[in-house]
Amino acid sequence: MNPSELPAVLYVDDDALNLRVFDANFGQRFRIFRSSSPSEALTLLEQRRGEIGVILSDQRMPGMTGVELLERARTIAPDAKRMLVTAYADMQAVIDAVNRGQVTRYFVKPWDRAELQSALDDALKIARLELRIREVEGRMLKSERLATLGQVTAGIAHELMGPVGYLSQNVVSLQRDLASVIQYVSRHLPADPNPLVAETVEDLPALIKDLADGAEHLRQVALGLRAQARGEDHEATADVAEVVSFAVKLARAEVRDRARLTSNGEPVRVTFGPVKLCQVVLNLIVNASQAMAGTGRQGRIEVRWTARADDVVLTVADNGCGIPLELQERVFQPLFTTKPVGVGTGLGLSICKELVTQAGGNLRLASTPGEGTEIEITLRRAQHP
Repeated sequence: MNPSELPAVLYVDDDALNLRVFDANFGQRFRIFRSSSPSEALTLLEQRRGEIGVILSDQRMPGMTGVELLERARTIAPDAKRMLVTAYADMQAVIDAVNRGQVTRYFVKPWDRAELQSALDDALKIARLELRIREVEGRMLKSERLATLGQVTAGIAHELMGPVGYLSQNVVSLQRDLASVIQYVSRHLPADPNPLVAETVEDLPALIKDLADGAEHLRQVALGLRAQARGEDHEATADVAEVVSFAVKLARAEVRDRARLTSNGEPVRVTFGPVKLCQVVLNLIVNASQAMAGTGRQGRIEVRWTARADDVVLTVADNGCGIPLELQERVFQPLFTTKPVGVGTGLGLSICKELVTQAGGNLRLASTPGEGTEIEITLRRAQHP
């Protein structure tokens, strides 16, 4: 096993000989961190936060007892198992510490190698099991919250479909009736000229068309919300150019005052449903737009894609605030967000990655703090139009 993969144990003792003896006995089985003073041990715990599974300390040390050290270590490494090595004269203090929960186990000098090794093995197993339990609990909590969000999304889609349906039907009726009105007015304008009426008659068809397009956009949004809530996407392939064009229109209000949004690429089909692809592209555009806050410069968002023999590479790039290196992996975790409270849900990137992965694709993030972010999606190219 690689030494870096061994479970980590911190042994604290002001006697250098004891440190060497401990290392000689357990160095092959565990990754040993040694410290000759409590203050040095606390600094090491801060540096190795979350890495050390067991802390074993001598009780009698200058400046701070082992019990005091473990009490302070609990705030830095709450998940680590804490053990003491003590002499009979220290027994009452150790028993009191055990009763307070500050120490999980103690050993009387001189310790027995087999007994101590067994205790360390058990403590590390318990620590790993507790970590897995917390991870499972965290996933269950996130799943419950995601399920609730799915129910809310389905409800919103249901509520939208009714008004959108009325709007679409009335727009169709309005277009039909307006055609008759325009035809009638146009016949009478030569006999009774009116420049204002003539201009209005000329502009009305374009205005009604914009209204019809808006109603269709709303209908597609509602259908997309419903399909996502149900996990549906009736089409197996999508034209990237069409989907990006539609996503850009939907994002226009969000982006308008923050950045200049451009798209560039030729028509090409990918094996990804249009509803899900639109959701991914829209999420990435909105994320890029929100990343412009506080940069003090003109925002720029570019959506571009390139077709290759077997796949298509789609990129959404921005010149926003960027993402710190230590957070670049965490941004794909559900409900994690770097945005202020009230901005974003922490679901956008995690959903994007999940949808792309389910489609057999790959999502890669590259970001430089203060300069911008680029997200590259690779999708399988559809073999037939």
